[in-house]
Amino acid sequence: MCTLMELRPNKDLLDGKFIGFKLSLDPVPIYRHNLHNEVDHVLPSDDQYSFLHVKVFGLHNHLFGDPWARDDVYFIDKQWRVHKSVRNGNTELLDGVQEVWEMPSNHVRKCGHYNTSLSFSSPELAVLSDGAGTLHVVHTGIRVETTAWKVLFSDEVCGKEKPFTIVDSRVNAISNKQEVHVLLLWVDEVRSLLDEKDGHIKFVTKLEWVTLLEGENRDWLMQCVRQLSGVGGLDYAALEPSCHSLYIASGKPFQFDSDSESAVEKKEPEGSRVRDKHIQYAWLQTTEDITVWLQVPEQTSKSDVNVTVDTNSVKIKCKEFVLLEGSTWHCLESQLTTWALNKGKLEITLVKREQGLMWQEFVKGETQGEEVMDPALVEEIHLRLAHLCSDKEVTDSSGNCVPAFNTQQLEECDDFPLETSLLVRLDAHTHDVSHRVSLGGHQWLFNVRVKADVVPAVCLRHDVDGCLWQFDSPQEGGLWPCTHIGTFPAFGYVQASKQQKKFCTCSPDMSYVAVCEASRHIYIYRQPVAIATELRNRHTGQHVAHVAKQQLVNLDSSSEVLGIHASCHILYVLTVDTLYALRINYGPGPES
Repeated sequence: MCTLMELRPNKDLLDGKFIGFKLSLDPVPIYRHNLHNEVDHVLPSDDQYSFLHVKVFGLHNHLFGDPWARDDVYFIDKQWRVHKSVRNGNTELLDGVQEVWEMPSNHVRKCGHYNTSLSFSSPELAVLSDGAGTLHVVHTGIRVETTAWKVLFSDEVCGKEKPFTIVDSRVNAISNKQEVHVLLLWVDEVRSLLDEKDGHIKFVTKLEWVTLLEGENRDWLMQCVRQLSGVGGLDYAALEPSCHSLYIASGKPFQFDSDSESAVEKKEPEGSRVRDKHIQYAWLQTTEDITVWLQVPEQTSKSDVNVTVDTNSVKIKCKEFVLLEGSTWHCLESQLTTWALNKGKLEITLVKREQGLMWQEFVKGETQGEEVMDPALVEEIHLRLAHLCSDKEVTDSSGNCVPAFNTQQLEECDDFPLETSLLVRLDAHTHDVSHRVSLGGHQWLFNVRVKADVVPAVCLRHDVDGCLWQFDSPQEGGLWPCTHIGTFPAFGYVQASKQQKKFCTCSPDMSYVAVCEASRHIYIYRQPVAIATELRNRHTGQHVAHVAKQQLVNLDSSSEVLGIHASCHILYVLTVDTLYALRINYGPGPES
């Protein structure tokens, strides 16, 4: 049984009297270190052209923070050497980088690979991926000390030369032995339900949950492999601290495909209607219309087909059999519908009433159809997102910078369906959704880990604010704790105007939030702080007790920003050849 949860912000953490951010001209100290070797930065190949690929490559963060040592960051260069930031012992500021380990070169970098990734599973263990198909489990020792890293496990866990990236990892102790749980991601392609000669390809997001167990002789073996898939993108995925479940936030549902420990029972999604399993259809959309294909017996004549289209519904019959019926995702121009029948294939073209509005489904709740991508639409999206995964600035015919695709803007042309966006808890043993939270109306802004021993928190837009939510393991009563732990006043509104936005993050103490553009510009928004002076609003005359500051930082390089990490004191920014450290706050010593 699935428990439905609701996100209710804590009113004590909301500021109804917030009046806005005051632009501050106070300088932000910037320290930089030029890298001897460039960061390993992989661009998508010609075959990796879908929106899912662009998101995985373009939004990949090449700067990896250590949850157990907040002021330390790591990156991997082109020689697959892992480097750690070094702080000055007196000032605690950036003093260079130090090589800590070299990843074994089991593969030669080639097209189709992913970017390297690193995740710290515990204070003494880390997992790394070379982006070419090999997963490494490494004993790092106490990382705040200078210790040599030692490989415990290396293998191609997803298959021979099957590339992937690491999403999350966690260590779980069982009977004096350690289990390492690693969540991996890649984008897979599957053929359409249409004839293969039509050449339609569909891309899906794959998640692989790998469990490694420490053996008697300190060796590590693969204990369990679980695989999930979803037809849409992924906003959030994390392993529960107990490693009994998986948390996923996405626009379309994910489900278990396989489990090496127990068989996965395929279930019909809730709300779907059972139909003849031989009746299948595919649909393709552009910004103006939708084309639907259905298979019918070859001897079918046009008189046997009945297509009825209203403003928001469709019904398609072949003789007395209903092939497709239901409410459409948005409205149609019913009078402009056309259809044709050719050798057992029925093709229907429907015109959208809202031009430019993209549909998430053709018929609401229908599971027998699949969407195929229009190559022209894919190319258009790819161009709009090109600045996220290209080493060249994208400009138009006049030489002006092309605005980035930004799903957070509130224009109708940028609208996307949020009403079915869900955050779910998937049980590893039953393979069912045990808890569900509807994110409809709350835009996802960013994820950040505020404590080392908990899952990353999620920042969602509530009205104009950005609210940070922390999730924990379910309690005895079956409730899934979803706690509102902090608010960034008006951040949901201000970040929507950042058309070149690439990364968002905040400090663990939530004292500031940062928006990093694809290159050069970084916006810093500080929490309101009390002031002692008699400052008054020039229009209303009211006394102003708190002031929130906004700062703009311009880097001295136009290189693409590849990574960002925020600690309570320092904001690290990584480009292909430089590591920057921005001193945001001053405090007593390093964080732990």
